Amino acid sequence: MRIWRIFTGEDGKSRQEPVEVPLKSARFGLVSNLLTGSGVELHRQSPGAYANWHTAPRRQLIATISGEAEIQTGDGQVLRSRPGVLHLVEDLTGQGHITRIVGTEDRVSLFMPLDDATRLV
Repeated sequence: MRIWRIFTGEDGKSRQEPVEVPLKSARFGLVSNLLTGSGVELHRQSPGAYANWHTAPRRQLIATISGEAEIQTGDGQVLRSRPGVLHLVEDLTGQGHITRIVGTEDRVSLFMPLDDATRLV
């Protein structure tokens, strides 16, 4: 399963890269390892909402449920986050990233803080 990882490079700028989450056979399809964390937050943001350069407050997995956002990293890359796109956000230091809510509908997303020991890739 492909997800997008946002991380801080050695130069302090954030970057995005696609990564593959290993899956194993399960009783019904494929499954990742169990992810552990401290809970789940639901977020709702209106079209036009904008968060200028900021770092993530913690390692977290973010899933867009509805609406769309653009995530811009320090390397100039802009990725459109749509329903079904998952981001592993790990840019805890450095420049951070920009988030813009685009389109005509609210963006609803699920933020899942991850324990330090939890590894997806």
